[in-house]
Amino acid sequence: MFADLYFYISKIVTPFIIPSNILIFLLIIFFYIGFIKNKIYVRKFFISIFIIFSTISIFPIGNNLIYFFLEKKFYNPEIPNKIDYIFVPSGSIKRTIFALNFLNNSNLKEVKIIFSSGIPYLDQNNSKDSGTSIVKSLVSSSKISSENIIFLSNARNTFENFKRLNEFLIEKNKGQSKILLITDAFHMKRSLMMAKKFNINISSLPSNFLTKKDSVGLINTYQNISIVNNLRDFDTFIKELISTSISRFL
Repeated sequence: MFADLYFYISKIVTPFIIPSNILIFLLIIFFYIGFIKNKIYVRKFFISIFIIFSTISIFPIGNNLIYFFLEKKFYNPEIPNKIDYIFVPSGSIKRTIFALNFLNNSNLKEVKIIFSSGIPYLDQNNSKDSGTSIVKSLVSSSKISSENIIFLSNARNTFENFKRLNEFLIEKNKGQSKILLITDAFHMKRSLMMAKKFNINISSLPSNFLTKKDSVGLINTYQNISIVNNLRDFDTFIKELISTSISRFL
């Protein structure tokens, strides 16, 4: 019951906590209000919102916040010598590809990969779980045996990813297994927090970083200016910050 309530509330609220959505909506609203009511305070509010929106659009503020508060800690991961399972929570195909490549290129022949999958949408009748089919397709073209792949279904968010993993470990009497978690670096902090709540013995290996760059320097930074990416990074940081804060109370 609680898991369902958390899922529905989080999905309904999500569009209203994305900073770029909020700022654009406010800009549109106060732009038209300015025509209707020629008030100084309306214009001042519009200008203030415009300055904030322009700042996070032009400068990589979100990317820097992600680096210092979410990803920096995981830049140099240490892979443990003993691994029983590799766990890949749903949410990104990059995690899947990274996990399969990692296992393909390692000597961990007896290690199994646990993929958590599900439909993270409110209207599940008009949605599909594409993650499972993609994993099966990738596995069929890799050196990994399908017997080494375990699917945990019906996980709709990070909380349920680890809830399903914990239930699996208990069912198989593998509660003390050593798990290697593969997920996005910005998602790692919240994932480890969830794992701790279920007392899962886990270590981390980021699949990709939003803050790692192929180029540095002023000229290259200018060349890579992207308003879309800057807004995306800021949105990602705020969403992750809110989700991590809420996760402390789950």
